Amino acid sequence: MNLEEKRQALAKWILETDENVLNEVEAVYNVHCKKEEKNKEIVAYTVDGKALTKEMYIEKVKEAEKGTFISSKQLQKKILSW
Repeated sequence: MNLEEKRQALAKWILETDENVLNEVEAVYNVHCKKEEKNKEIVAYTVDGKALTKEMYIEKVKEAEKGTFISSKQLQKKILSW
């Protein structure tokens, strides 16, 4: 069965099914759609005010993890030298 046949069979089944099954299908659909929307909602902002979606934020964190780190003691020494 190819994709188009699957869609047609599923559509026919949905049209013929009862309300309880439709409610369950709707719940699954809503969960799926909300996951997609959740990844697109704004979760943070950059220091210059640019909005970041969850996906963009995660990417920024991954980029930052690749950077150079110093210890808190090294930071204290650096601050004292200013």
